[in-house]
Amino acid sequence: MDTLFTKFTDLANSVNSLHERFNMDGVATRNELLERIPIQAEEVNELEQAILTENPIDIANEAVDVLYVAIGTILRLEKKLATQAIQQVIEKNDMKTSKTHHINDKGKITRIPKNV
Repeated sequence: MDTLFTKFTDLANSVNSLHERFNMDGVATRNELLERIPIQAEEVNELEQAILTENPIDIANEAVDVLYVAIGTILRLEKKLATQAIQQVIEKNDMKTSKTHHINDKGKITRIPKNV
């Protein structure tokens, strides 16, 4: 398997380990999940600033920080629910093709309007 993909597993294991060390494992309350929003927003803002002003190494590091926090949020959900959600998102995106979707003017992959 490609090294990059194995690193995703390593990253998830690292997040899990961090949560265990700080007693943040287990299912989060809604309030705990809401408290994660500013943390995620801060990481996204840091990524934006890196893209605007920094070098590719810093951009990569900030992108991984965004992913790290997102993985942490997923790990705080009920495991069966999180697993189902991951599978649902994979299946939904795997079904997208250039015949059903296009990249819109904002760079997002969206469904092709039926009236086109």
